[in-house]
Amino acid sequence: MSLCCHGCAAALDWIQAQGLDRFYAYRDRPTAKPEERADWSLFDDPGFIQAYTFPLPEGVVELELSIPQIRCAACTWLLERILAATEGVIASHAHLARQTLTLRYRPDTLKLAPLLAQLDGLGYSATVLTDEKARHDRRQARRQLLKRIGVAGLGSMQVMMFATALYVGDTKFIEEGQRQFLRWVSLLVSIPVLFYSAAPFFQGAFRDLRHRTLGMDVPVALALGLAWCASVIATLLNSGEVYFDSVAMFTLFLLTGRAIELHARHRVIDTPVEARPMPLTLAVRGSTGIYRQTPVHQIKPGDHIQLASGQQTPVDFRLNTAQAVLDTQALTGEFTPVERVEGDEILAGSVNGPTPVQGIVIRIGQQAFLGRLNHLVRQAESVKPPETRWIEPVLRVFIATVLGLSGLTALLWWPTDPERAFSYALSVLVVTCPCALALAIPTAWTASIHALRKQGILLLNPTHLRAFATAKTWFFDKTGTLTEGRFERLTTHTVPTAGYQTEVLLSVVSGLELSSAHPIAEAFTDIAPAIITDPTSHPGLGVSGVWEGHQVRVESARPDEWLSDYPDALQICLRIDGQMSLVVALDDRLRSDAKAALARLKGHGIETRLISGDRIARVKTVAAAVGIIGAEGELTPERKLNRLSKTPGPRVMVGDGLNDSPVLAAAEGSITFTHAADLTRYHAGAVLLNPRLEALNQLREQSIQTRAVIRQSMTWVFIYNGIAVPFAMAGMVPPWLAAIGMSLSSLGVLLNAMRLSR
Repeated sequence: MSLCCHGCAAALDWIQAQGLDRFYAYRDRPTAKPEERADWSLFDDPGFIQAYTFPLPEGVVELELSIPQIRCAACTWLLERILAATEGVIASHAHLARQTLTLRYRPDTLKLAPLLAQLDGLGYSATVLTDEKARHDRRQARRQLLKRIGVAGLGSMQVMMFATALYVGDTKFIEEGQRQFLRWVSLLVSIPVLFYSAAPFFQGAFRDLRHRTLGMDVPVALALGLAWCASVIATLLNSGEVYFDSVAMFTLFLLTGRAIELHARHRVIDTPVEARPMPLTLAVRGSTGIYRQTPVHQIKPGDHIQLASGQQTPVDFRLNTAQAVLDTQALTGEFTPVERVEGDEILAGSVNGPTPVQGIVIRIGQQAFLGRLNHLVRQAESVKPPETRWIEPVLRVFIATVLGLSGLTALLWWPTDPERAFSYALSVLVVTCPCALALAIPTAWTASIHALRKQGILLLNPTHLRAFATAKTWFFDKTGTLTEGRFERLTTHTVPTAGYQTEVLLSVVSGLELSSAHPIAEAFTDIAPAIITDPTSHPGLGVSGVWEGHQVRVESARPDEWLSDYPDALQICLRIDGQMSLVVALDDRLRSDAKAALARLKGHGIETRLISGDRIARVKTVAAAVGIIGAEGELTPERKLNRLSKTPGPRVMVGDGLNDSPVLAAAEGSITFTHAADLTRYHAGAVLLNPRLEALNQLREQSIQTRAVIRQSMTWVFIYNGIAVPFAMAGMVPPWLAAIGMSLSSLGVLLNAMRLSR
């Protein structure tokens, strides 16, 4: 056997000495050919569903997929129509800016493998979207686009050099053979530009036409294809004009514009949370009491963990250490570290301070705060703004009109000069800008989501955007909204005839409040809870259950049951079998910035009202402290809803209680807090991750600015096309200039929307 060096000879001797000679027999055989079609069966595996989907009520799960082939509004339209006709799909949304597909479906009804195979056959290849996968896909997309730009750039320089010689040659009497040679060389150079650099335009156009829809790639591909084919024919016949230079330059300008758009989109999508990778292991206490590093995916609720100094937590846990200092900037946007004490919840995404802390795991994975937060972000981006309802049909009509105007231009100029007719028709196809029309609203919407996210505001529903910007009446709940929602016990009174000690009765209250999401429950977390069966929460009316065979209930104390020494306190009572047994007086502090935040709203002509289920006296006291004139107390959820319905015009409701869910759902604009119950967040249009009420003014100002930017972009698109198309039809815009105009128009819309992310 012939070897190239002593190193290879030594390797051969070692392989033979180990009896591994058959390695060469295997090596000499051709490798097996992989399957050409992907295997999608993994997506129906129960383990995959549990790991990568977010559970929703009634057996529905949500899965987000990355589909890089989503390029225009026609792609989103096609995917959503296919999925809407599929049994088992509850809802779907294809997001243009993120190039993702959000799918809600029932795993027991729908198998994803055949569906994803069908999409793959249409040219849409889906992969699981994780943070790392998303970053990798974005890097790959940028690299691939840069390669196409490089080929188009080199080709454009060469073709323009030959084209210049042809233009000069017409006046300098260049020989016919030389002219034909330059045309053939230009043809050869343009081939990689058209078939590699411009391939995405043709792929997108073919996919759109195959499904009988008009997308943004259709006029672009038509212009490139017609110009190149006409140039090839002119070269073969040695007669007429060639447009190889226009094809190359057009491709270069469009790809450059798309690269800038892609970079801008990716800059918006990359959130601060993504910038800090989560730890893969955490210190978990074993049976011997020693903490050992354990993979995060093996951690379970109830495990005792230790968080090192400067470490970010990937799970929600309850603090066991007396005190901790945490950086929550990634969650709330606040730069100032926050202090937490024993018993407080530490949310996933928080970064520990200089001292190690211990805690008990509460929630993991998708159920942890960061998982729920990411789910809410995806949910926000999957909701279409109201303005997009008319964009898709307008876009299709717009493209059809452009194609018609291009054909009309050719017909009008053909009798005069066929060559000019063809050139002017190409300019009409190129100069129009349907991509700017399609990008104006979703790009502004995405930029606003991430801008507010940096400020600690999670915008969930774009249909609420108009109300945040225009509503003149804002309603507020009291407990947990204008107050901190951190109740503390002032005193207790046990009824002597109850027959139980105070400690026992407090443990019953603690057990009942375990099933409640009301802020009152926080006042009893330091008491060991009694075992309660059949706990039931009654929004606005208390909590009930069964304790040792007795019917027990916690509710607001009646006036004749109040402790007279605490007239302004919130007073609740425990009833056992309908008999009052315990009265507890609680107090809740006012938020420090409530008065200033509401004063700013009032300065903009907004009327603020307080509607609460608490006692009238307490409600009036809080209203006077924050400067609200219209205040009502002792309102049930139904009466709150009635007060809202009697107010005309757009209305905004700010609340956090479970009993606020109906009125939050009814308001045109609704805002809640991160500590609110899941049902309350579900009905809200925005969630304040930061407890500062000043965020309300930030949300209102961002909403006003977003609506203004959308109007500016849409106005610019229609003005640009209204001016550019007539000039192109008149022959005053050459194809290369039309390509620049189209790219700059799209870029202008994108940069205008990007102002929202600052």
